[in-house]
Amino acid sequence: MRRYNRKNTRDRRDLESRLEALESTHRRGRGRKPKRKRGGGGAGSAVFGLLVVATVLGVVYLIVSNAMGSGEVAEAEEHQVEVVQGDTLSSVADKLESQGVIGSSFFFTLQARMSGESADIKPGQYTFAEGEGREEILAKLTAGEAIPTFTVTIPEGLTLEQTAEVVGETGKVTEEEFLQAANKTDYGYAFLEDPAIKNTEGFLFPKSYEFEEGTDARGVVNRLLEQYLIETENVDYASASEELNLSEYELLTVASLIEREAANEEEKPRIASVIYNRIRAGMPLQIDATIQYARGEQKENLSLEDLEIDSPYNTYQNPGLPPGPIASPSLSSIRAALNPEDSNYIYYVLTPDGDEHFFTDDYNEFLQAKAEAGL
Repeated sequence: MRRYNRKNTRDRRDLESRLEALESTHRRGRGRKPKRKRGGGGAGSAVFGLLVVATVLGVVYLIVSNAMGSGEVAEAEEHQVEVVQGDTLSSVADKLESQGVIGSSFFFTLQARMSGESADIKPGQYTFAEGEGREEILAKLTAGEAIPTFTVTIPEGLTLEQTAEVVGETGKVTEEEFLQAANKTDYGYAFLEDPAIKNTEGFLFPKSYEFEEGTDARGVVNRLLEQYLIETENVDYASASEELNLSEYELLTVASLIEREAANEEEKPRIASVIYNRIRAGMPLQIDATIQYARGEQKENLSLEDLEIDSPYNTYQNPGLPPGPIASPSLSSIRAALNPEDSNYIYYVLTPDGDEHFFTDDYNEFLQAKAEAGL
């Protein structure tokens, strides 16, 4: 351990007070034009005075730098220092010295004032390592504490349970905690006030998020809901609801079906038109994605037995829309639900390459397309 260079407290405080007064006077004097004196000696005296001051300050800085080295960290270990709101430069310097981060609070304060950053120290819990000099320490204190965060990326088309798995993989919030929070609707958002809404399925907006360490499950869910509100701020649900005779929640349900069914972005409005055309015709939607949702797991090829599952989400057996969304749709799927293509299509089949769907309003063409696709 190095020996600290300590000054008499009274002398040090007196000098710091003088420095503060000098700094204050300097600030007040900025921008003022000096009064012109009669005669020719005033300008020369002013220049000479400035040179003297600059020289003295330069010498003091060199003495301080040479005397103190790079910061005099006392021990080969990390030190924790908390800076709270209302701390002054002097009090922070005292904390740094008492924790062994610096050798002298006096010289630290002097350098901070000379650098012009004496008033920019921010509150926070800081960690200082061995070997950090005064400039590094001051840079940390003026930049502010770096708050640890974790990132979660929610892809489009995930169910509530799948979203819980993604969040759980961070190790910051468990799946169970997330599900418990996501199955509640008491978050104060108007879009969750529909009595038909039982959980946040469909409203957990897909996006990459950054959370502060310590954010709990409810905080994570609330952030996803907040993003839904932000993303749909300019979405005209009201007009579409009136035109299509569907509630906002039902439109979001359609958007979730589009998200799960569309093979690409371009065909989303066309998928929407098929859904609405079938509803108007009184035909069951027969959307495989709803069966997958009802089963609670994904299956590449559904069996006849799967299509007979007893669930309100079974759109092979139940007419109209399912009770609610089956996934979190992207903004483009939401827009497609509100702005369907004008078509007569009532069938679509995924082409063999899987890149797009074949659309038709003819049942025989539909059967032929299915055969070509091996379905």
